[in-house]
Amino acid sequence: MLHPQPKLGFRFARTGTMALAFSYLRMSRPEQIKGDSLRRQLEASREYATKHGLTLNETMQDLGVSAFRGKNRTEGTLSTFLDLIRDGEIPSGSVLLVENLDRLSREQVTTALRLFLSIIDAGVSIVTLSDGQVYSKAEVDRDFTKLLMSIVYMARAHDESAMKSARLVESWKAKRARAQADPRVKLTGSIPGWLTINKARTEFRVREDRAAIVRRLFEECLSGIGSRMCARRLNEEGVIPFGRAKGWRNTSIRQILTSEAVIGRFQPGVMKDGVRVPEGPPIEGYFPAIVPEDLFFRAQKAMTGRRKGSAGRDKGTFTNLFRGIVRCGHCGGPMYYHTSGGLPEGQGWLQCDIARRRVRKDGQLVCSHLKTHHYETLENYVLACLPDIDISQVLDLENQATAALREELRQVEPRLASALAKQKRLVTMAEDVGPDGSSEVDDALAGRIAELRSEIGALRTRKRELEGRLQSTRAAVADGEHELMMAALEHMQHLGEIEDRSERYRARAAFAQDLKRFIERIDINEAFADVIPHGGEGIALVLDPVEFVKQYGGPHPQ
Repeated sequence: MLHPQPKLGFRFARTGTMALAFSYLRMSRPEQIKGDSLRRQLEASREYATKHGLTLNETMQDLGVSAFRGKNRTEGTLSTFLDLIRDGEIPSGSVLLVENLDRLSREQVTTALRLFLSIIDAGVSIVTLSDGQVYSKAEVDRDFTKLLMSIVYMARAHDESAMKSARLVESWKAKRARAQADPRVKLTGSIPGWLTINKARTEFRVREDRAAIVRRLFEECLSGIGSRMCARRLNEEGVIPFGRAKGWRNTSIRQILTSEAVIGRFQPGVMKDGVRVPEGPPIEGYFPAIVPEDLFFRAQKAMTGRRKGSAGRDKGTFTNLFRGIVRCGHCGGPMYYHTSGGLPEGQGWLQCDIARRRVRKDGQLVCSHLKTHHYETLENYVLACLPDIDISQVLDLENQATAALREELRQVEPRLASALAKQKRLVTMAEDVGPDGSSEVDDALAGRIAELRSEIGALRTRKRELEGRLQSTRAAVADGEHELMMAALEHMQHLGEIEDRSERYRARAAFAQDLKRFIERIDINEAFADVIPHGGEGIALVLDPVEFVKQYGGPHPQ
């Protein structure tokens, strides 16, 4: 709907014995609402009510609601009016004022006729203001030609809408076919904020200043910086957003990061019953690509990983390097990071979030281990133990012969994840449409889901092929990776020398992202932490020597 619908005010004091009149206004297109149609219909209703001594109710307005698929009948204020008629809340002798019968319905004539008869059978007259015709049960019974004329009007209204709909569909099909054959053909002037289009609407042009912002967002996403922090940083720097919003928001950042328009892809769609459904396959090369495809899909994978492993939000300093990988050793829940008393950066505490929130299952606490652990101690110990991790067990680094296979696999995996996510959204959309939805919507959704299944099957096959070839030709060479990790650790030791807060945040976020390549998780118990690398042997770090001796009765391991 284009505007919120007013609540119906049918319960009001009646003046003497004056009958009630209800003015029903329906307009489906924005240009009608912006124009003179609303005022014209209201004035006509008021004149009729005054002339015939009726008490007028003006609360029935379905603005931006189509009658072609009956949405006004099932969801609009007309639906509420019909319910009140069935409940006997609308007194017999009332009048429903409409400009024309097509304001009530543009559905198939049999459906429109049932609606028409249900109203007049309840003793409510329908008056069409354009020609002054009165349709009541008594009038129709007395002169059946009125019923015949109403059927003709209803049939004509449906045929007009059906013809317009068919022409629009065929027009868009033709446009999409031309765009599929030649990406230079542009379907619409609605374009991403980092592009402009010439007056002839034949060519997109990149706004390099905005494209640079988009590329920055993708790079920061890969560095581990979330959409909320990206928005905050842009606002602090005074970067003007692309649209009309007064500032950047995390939702607008996510829209950019998930938009395939950045890699040049456009997914045509159509609105059916208020639901936008994909129409046909995506058009490659429709927009100018401003982000490399591998960067886009790596960003999708990074965002998915953060959603799965999120364990709280840092407030501008990226204090917690282990966000998403540090877990409670007792229940496996995430560790909650918090500070108290204005402690300096890094000097916070970790505590089991499930225990902190006193989560219960079947009346019992899921975890009762409320002990807090000094974060700075954990960070120092973990960074100190990283050189002892056997990198050859953690990573299978390939030689040049397998590098191309590895890179293709890195692109196939997020594309597969993206296709699976789209399929899930479409299935949910199909379920939301429900059994009363349009068959055209069902067919469109089913067709797109079938296309995605085919794409998913092809991607899975290719993924298996790549994994098989990698397994047969893999060569583990860990020295270079070990040197990179050492360089990163050395860089971390000098983070305190970075005065610029924003740059320090970026450096810690980038290191935290790299850290996830080596460490699968960190399990914290009362006395120690288990640092568990991917595929390698874990390292036990004693965090509380006193507690360790108390529990295990001996010297702690070094």
